Amino acid sequence: MTNGLIVLTYLDAYKKERQISYDNLDHCLLAFSGCVTLPDSYQVVSVSYKGQTLPFTGKIGDFYRYLIQFDQSLRNSNSERKTPFWCFFSRR
Repeated sequence: MTNGLIVLTYLDAYKKERQISYDNLDHCLLAFSGCVTLPDSYQVVSVSYKGQTLPFTGKIGDFYRYLIQFDQSLRNSNSERKTPFWCFFSRR
């Protein structure tokens, strides 16, 4: 198994299972923003992020749109958790 922050398992043209991994979500987004990484018609078998399987099914051609939404949800959840410490002790 390939190690990385994001691991994508897909079926190639010969229906052989292959994996590609990325150590950074931004690198993955950049790789799939163009059309040279993998053909759009390849079927995605699974996607994992930090070892957790993500709920994506479909073709490589739809994967970039999913990644954009996933990245945005991560950014939103991270910004919500980063409440400054002093906010909990503000005067009322």
